[in-house]
Amino acid sequence: MIDKKWLLAVFTLSISFASVADTGADKASNQSETQLQEEEYSFPAPASMGMEPETKFRETGRLVAFLLMQSHYSHPKFDDELSKETFKQLIKTFDPNRSYFYQSDIEQLSVYEDKFDDALRTGKLEMAYSFFEIFEERFRERYKYALELLEKPITFDEDETFAYDRTEADWAKSEEELNGIWRKRVKNDALNLKLAEQTDEEIKDKLKSRYRSAIRRLSQSNSEDVFGYFMNAVSSAIDPHTTYYTPRRFENFAINMSLKLQGIGAVLTQEDQFTKIVSVVNKGPAQKSGQIHKNDKIIGVAQGDKGDMVDVIGWRNDDVVDLIRGEAGTIVRLQIIPFTEAGDGMPKVVRIVREEIKLEDQAAKSDTIEVEQNGEKFNLGVIELPSFYSEAAARDGEEGNNITSTTEDVARLITELKKKDSIDGLIIDLRNNGGGSLSEVVDLVGLFIDKGPVVQGQSSGGQLRVLEDDDGVSLYNGPLAVMVNGSSASASEIFAGAIQDYGRGLIIGENTFGKGTVQSVADLNRYLRNPELNVGALKLTVEKYYRVTGASTQNKGVQPDIKFPTIFDPEKYGESAYDNALTWDTIKTAEFQPAGTLDQFMPYLQFRHEKRKESNEEFSFFVDDIERAKVERDNKLVSLNYETRLAKQQKNDELRLKRENIKRKLQGLEPLAELEKEAESEAETAEDENKEDEPDVLLKEAANILADLITIKSKPELIAAFEKSNTDI
Repeated sequence: MIDKKWLLAVFTLSISFASVADTGADKASNQSETQLQEEEYSFPAPASMGMEPETKFRETGRLVAFLLMQSHYSHPKFDDELSKETFKQLIKTFDPNRSYFYQSDIEQLSVYEDKFDDALRTGKLEMAYSFFEIFEERFRERYKYALELLEKPITFDEDETFAYDRTEADWAKSEEELNGIWRKRVKNDALNLKLAEQTDEEIKDKLKSRYRSAIRRLSQSNSEDVFGYFMNAVSSAIDPHTTYYTPRRFENFAINMSLKLQGIGAVLTQEDQFTKIVSVVNKGPAQKSGQIHKNDKIIGVAQGDKGDMVDVIGWRNDDVVDLIRGEAGTIVRLQIIPFTEAGDGMPKVVRIVREEIKLEDQAAKSDTIEVEQNGEKFNLGVIELPSFYSEAAARDGEEGNNITSTTEDVARLITELKKKDSIDGLIIDLRNNGGGSLSEVVDLVGLFIDKGPVVQGQSSGGQLRVLEDDDGVSLYNGPLAVMVNGSSASASEIFAGAIQDYGRGLIIGENTFGKGTVQSVADLNRYLRNPELNVGALKLTVEKYYRVTGASTQNKGVQPDIKFPTIFDPEKYGESAYDNALTWDTIKTAEFQPAGTLDQFMPYLQFRHEKRKESNEEFSFFVDDIERAKVERDNKLVSLNYETRLAKQQKNDELRLKRENIKRKLQGLEPLAELEKEAESEAETAEDENKEDEPDVLLKEAANILADLITIKSKPELIAAFEKSNTDI
């Protein structure tokens, strides 16, 4: 039952909130980039100076707490126990590597440890802002100290080490101790640049820019940001997938789910005081203009043909993005400093008509891969699926034209592969797919089975729902393999689990992440009476999901039929490693009819896979890389001696060169005498991007495994011969 004092707090949400409009900036400068960089540097004022929680966020905190108690899967109690866990999560939010706070700071802040539940109920959130104020003070102290160190010579001939992982270290007890930690940190940053063949002057300039940018970015924090940090500490204290979205983050969530935005088609980042172009979207308005390129800097933004040019130098990156985004068909003018090696590009104004941009990088893509075994060639389709996206999910049920849908895109790609390429089998690549829309994964499984349950969901009250495919038809019923890795999570695990349980295809790769919970997104603005307010959204865990067998994937994930070597350790990097992750359990099996079973083929497929591992040099290098990476991962110290690090780098380069030449030999190319340097021109970058389309070693092995399955299903005598040989042995 909900506490009456919380009901009273939520009833106050009907009050009117004051809103404050942002003020504009000065007119844009016509100085060159070099002139701007050479201006005397001064530290910006601290963001925490005079910062207070806005009235609307005091009320939003009450609303979020009420919704969590009422609707979250675990129905948490907002008591001292939850408050203490919130305290722990807020400390981790600000200083996860224990590099800023002193032990005395933690002791000073611990007075709030059991008061966060009261703060939410009363709306007195000042303690969260006190956390941020102390953190910002320490943050600025550290980077100012780092900048001071750059004024002195840095040597790399001492035999000392840097502990880069301090997540479990003791808090520093004195300024001298923390200075020692940061001296080594700065030295390591400088050594990394020296090993990249930067001169002493270049190292000094780059690190100065990096450290000043860190101070500037934090100084641009606002009340909304701090409230977001606090509310996400509260949500993390309940479970790792419950999240409060600030208004800006909620907008970005909707864009990511729909794969669409309206703007100019450019990816931006903040570099020092400038907004820099990271890349331009293929066939987007920015690329079509022919006047905007990678590494250009935006210093001004104007709306329409007559709007004033707003100087955005020193602005937050997301504030600049907000100015540039807009409805399709409208005009935005950008003042650009073109990139030049000398930094002497002169500003120009570019007029762009905004369009609706489809974010193709996250959409499903198809290709084919050919493998040959015993003189027989197999043409296999590959569909890479980075996420389960759905514009309907992003719009919460709203309808519109040209709705983006994972299932529709994959269905189209399968149809094209069957017609144009006459594929012998199909690989669905879900590596690094973190999930997405639940309805989309149910529909997608339906492309591969005739009908039946796909996933079961159970609420905290025990109510069970079964999500089914009931159309009675499948689009593709041929040989199928699904590739997964440790970053395949949530909807990816539902898909892989269903394909495995139905015996519909092979699961190949690594143990998956282990996220077996379902989240729902609540637009908090719908609970308020003031339509002009924007207070964001709450994503909260409402169900645990289970495979049709009744087994949860929570914490344990989906185990592949054929396992690949991996550095991924579920106990360290999977769901079970998260604070406050829900537990694993089981429910009753759903009624379903498997399409068949692949169990009888597994020993033969595993045997063939092991044989290839022994004979395939490229795969052997991959295994070696995994083993070396494990050693590096477990070693939390790095040498700060130049000669030691250089020798290690040279050894790694030799191994990389050897591996690259083996790959080139397999492709019929001439060996390289040395490793190519990183691409510097756009042409070289484009060439490197094309190289990414080449089949990777794991994809090629997955294709070979699927080809083995196709062969053995058509030639059952191979199984008999294989079993006889094993019996004879």
